[in-house]
Amino acid sequence: MVHRWSRLLALFAALGLVATGCAAEREGAPEAYTLVVADSFPTSHPFSRDGARFFVDRATELSGGRLQFEYYPSENLGAAQDFVTLADAGVIDVAMISPGYVSTQLPLSGVADLPGMSTDPCRAALALEPLLAEGGVLWRADFAPDGLRPLVVGVVTGYEVMTGGGRVVTDPADVVGLTLRSSGGTIDRTVQDLGAAPVAMPVTELYEAIARGTVDGTVLGPLSALPYRLDEAATNSTLGAQLGSFTITYSVAQRVWDGLPPDLRGVMDRAGRDTTRHLCGEVAAYDARAQQRLREGGLAFHQLTPDETRRWGEAVAPVREQWVAAMEQMGLPGRVALDDLLASQRAVSGIAR
Repeated sequence: MVHRWSRLLALFAALGLVATGCAAEREGAPEAYTLVVADSFPTSHPFSRDGARFFVDRATELSGGRLQFEYYPSENLGAAQDFVTLADAGVIDVAMISPGYVSTQLPLSGVADLPGMSTDPCRAALALEPLLAEGGVLWRADFAPDGLRPLVVGVVTGYEVMTGGGRVVTDPADVVGLTLRSSGGTIDRTVQDLGAAPVAMPVTELYEAIARGTVDGTVLGPLSALPYRLDEAATNSTLGAQLGSFTITYSVAQRVWDGLPPDLRGVMDRAGRDTTRHLCGEVAAYDARAQQRLREGGLAFHQLTPDETRRWGEAVAPVREQWVAAMEQMGLPGRVALDDLLASQRAVSGIAR
C-alpha cells in the first residue's frame, strides 16, 4: 500500500515536469517514450497476459524500442472505476477501460454487454472495432468526450449465474429474490430484469462474499471466475444462459496520442489491432479450459436444455429495448449503437481472423 501511494505521488509530481502536458516521459534519445499502462487484472488473467502484456511487447517490437512501457496490473495504480479519471489526470497513459465499471461515464458502450449478443469472443471483439474507431458511434459518444482513444478491445462472452451454498439454478424463476454480484452497467439491468438484486463489489472480494453468504452468487463468465478460484466458494452454475458479456478496452489518453509522432501512432494502432486478434483467440481457448478446471475444482455446471435455454432467452429479451429507451432518454443514440453493432456482427461473421 505504501509503495502504491508513493508511486502515485511520484507520478503526480512528474506531471509538472512534462513539457508536452502528457504523462508520457521522454527518455534517452529524441522521440523515445515511456508510457504507463495499468489494469485491474492479476497477471494470470488472459486480459493481463494476452492483452496488456502482449500489447506492450508488440508495440515495443514494432517501434524498435522507441516505445517503452511500465505495466501495473491488479489495480496497483488505483481502482478500475477510477481509471478514466486517472488517465485524464496524467497518472495512467494507457488504461484498461471497461464500460461495466464506468457506466456513468461510458453509458452507450454497454451495448456490447447486452444479453445474447454473441457467444464468440472474436466475433464480439472484431464487431466492436469500427464502433470504437475514430468516427464510430461509441468513440463519438463515449470515449472522445472523456479524452480516450481505444486501441485494444476484448470481450468475455457467456455470462452465467453462479451460486453458493448448494443452490441449483436452472430456470429464471430460481433467481428471483437472490442477491447477485454484478460487474455493473448493462449486467445490472439484466440482473434486475430477472428479479434479482445486483450488488456492486470488486471481483477480488467475491470469493469471501459467496463463501460467507453475503451474496447468493454472481453473474460471471467461467474465464473470469477461474483466476479468483470461485470453484472453491461457489457450488453451482448455469451453462448456456448467455446473460451478457464483459467488455474491456485498453485506451490511450488523447493527450498522450497527440504528443506522439505519426509513425508511433501507427505503431500503437497496429499493436492494438494485433492484440485484439490475439486476445480473442486466447479468450476462446481459455474459456473452455476454465470450465474444465472449475469442474475439477468442484463447481457443478448445469447444461441448460433447449427448453430451459428458450425460457432464459425470453426472460431477458426485454432488456435490449429497455436499454435503448434508457439511452435515448439520456439523449444518446441507443438505437444507432445497437443497430450498428448488430450490423457489424453480421459483417464479421465468417471472416478469418
